[in-house]
Amino acid sequence: MTSRRNLCRSSQAALLTAAALVAMLAVGCQSAENAPTSPAPAAVSPVTDPGPAAATPGAAAINASKLLDETRLPDLKGAARSLRDRMGPKGLLVVFVDTNCPFSATAIREMSSVASVLAKYEIPSLLLNVGEPQATVERFYGQRQVGLPVIYDTGKTTLKAWAVTSTPTPILIDSAGAVAYRGNAVWADVGAAAEKSLKLPAGSLKFTVKGTGFV
Repeated sequence: MTSRRNLCRSSQAALLTAAALVAMLAVGCQSAENAPTSPAPAAVSPVTDPGPAAATPGAAAINASKLLDETRLPDLKGAARSLRDRMGPKGLLVVFVDTNCPFSATAIREMSSVASVLAKYEIPSLLLNVGEPQATVERFYGQRQVGLPVIYDTGKTTLKAWAVTSTPTPILIDSAGAVAYRGNAVWADVGAAAEKSLKLPAGSLKFTVKGTGFV
């Protein structure tokens, strides 16, 4: 009887572990906003955009046009510009990532390929690293050629303002400054949203990478 109970417990534990892995694959890594964090080193000063205080994670809607002006963050060279200033004639793709999440690592590795396709249609792309010290961000990206601009917020304000709860999260902004896509990092889905925004026939945008939001 004891051995049967132990076997049952082992089976239950295995099922719970499998369920947790499926959930992670479906939504990515929990964002720095929701996950426990250790204090940043005292020598590192947060570099954050003030953002609208009313915006919270999980909000039904965000005022993207306003946030494009208010989200002003530095790149790896220290130059701070608003997201509005970083837009192209046809929009902007912003992908929220961090350096610890394995799904973010995949998105970071694949983004140069995605960015090269969107750039042909005047939509620039950038990585927005969130919730990590400046030194961590500079060291991580300093050791890699990611092939597109990187901006960062060492705090949590940008996560809250844009209602981002996990990484990686791509947000596609159309030429009017509205959100055309926000969801899992499935590049085919991002491409479909971009085609709709650009009024292109379905299948016009072809990516050679898949993304991380599939199981």
